[in-house]
Amino acid sequence: MKSSLFLALIVCLSIGLVCSMTNPKVKREVRKTTDPIFLNETYWSGFLPIEDKGSLFFWLFESRADAAHDPLIIWLTGGPGCSSEIALFSENGPFKVNHDNETLSINPYSWNNVANILYVDQPLGTGYSTAVELDQNETAIAGHFYIFLQEFLEEFPQFQGRDFYITGESYGGHYIPAISANILRTGGLNLNFKGVGIGNGLVSVYHQYPQYATFAYENQLVDEDLYHKLVTGFSLCDSLIDLNQTQAAMIQCQLQVQRITGKPLKFNVYDIREPCTYPPLCYDLSGIDAFLMQRKVQQVLNVTGRPWAECNTTVHIFLSQDFMTDLTDDLSYMTESGLQILIYHGDKDFICNWRGGENLSLKLSWSGAGQFNQANYTPYDSFGEYRQYKNLIFYRVFNAGHMVPMDQPAAAVDMLSRMIKGW
Repeated sequence: MKSSLFLALIVCLSIGLVCSMTNPKVKREVRKTTDPIFLNETYWSGFLPIEDKGSLFFWLFESRADAAHDPLIIWLTGGPGCSSEIALFSENGPFKVNHDNETLSINPYSWNNVANILYVDQPLGTGYSTAVELDQNETAIAGHFYIFLQEFLEEFPQFQGRDFYITGESYGGHYIPAISANILRTGGLNLNFKGVGIGNGLVSVYHQYPQYATFAYENQLVDEDLYHKLVTGFSLCDSLIDLNQTQAAMIQCQLQVQRITGKPLKFNVYDIREPCTYPPLCYDLSGIDAFLMQRKVQQVLNVTGRPWAECNTTVHIFLSQDFMTDLTDDLSYMTESGLQILIYHGDKDFICNWRGGENLSLKLSWSGAGQFNQANYTPYDSFGEYRQYKNLIFYRVFNAGHMVPMDQPAAAVDMLSRMIKGW
């Protein structure tokens, strides 16, 4: 999830920049487990070192189908600074937390129905991951994730040469292009990199923010008068970006967004059909918090005494200047390379809405851009509609908010299967 950029610095700075961080053990710690707490799913969890910068926590679930041959899917939650355990327990992982907040039930739509799925808490300092230094830009994030993959393949040689995809949502629209383009440019990883899936992602403020006006007007969040004022306001935002006035542009952009959402929020910015009952993330994630606080759970995961938070404020603050980074060029490069590029959006999300994602897909610079931009939408069952040319797919998922696997789990696991088999 993408929380507000205007988080109060005083929360962390008053107690030092190490708040929400732990003293890292920069060494490899990996444990394989099959435990009744986790309903006897086969999984590995642990920490892989990122040189002397800290360590990244991972949680790898074996495919329920054909673990020895099914592809490896990586999932990255956004934020920046939000833990991938949010998705694991509320979206596409093997479990859901029961109402007692102490036990789990099976998720029949888990993505490990069709693949080995690897959740990673990144960047450094996110979730259970540790940090000596925090990342401040996508170059550092991409470099550190490349090291993570090297460490992962050394620990799990059975995945060498395996088909491999990177997926995620929200600020993953920054992470995934940066990480993927770096993998392509650097080379040297023994993985068959097949494609990416970016869900309700923020890739480019420049291309996506002006579509807030369109989306808001189409969904009756604003009247016609305010719509025209927003068009002008977002045009100024893009003009400031063109002039490289990023700080002024960010202020101008966020002011326009606030004219739509109100302050306090008038609606759930992650699903316009609902109120924002539990700000700032709008959803009640206390069940996940309570489950992970149990001593027996921490012992099984080997994280006893390690702090965990849904979203790490300090990590978020350190990446605040990264927000305006435009990853369109990296995404264009990936598309031209032949990687399968799936950009999907739940159409009830406001904060990373489908109109913005659609506009981004139309602005990519690659040899098939003309044919893609002229392609019509194709209905797909009751799940949604998509536009495709060759390896680029833009998929609008009907009646889903920011977290598509939570709102439309059957559509999400079907989407993953189609990505693996080829659209």
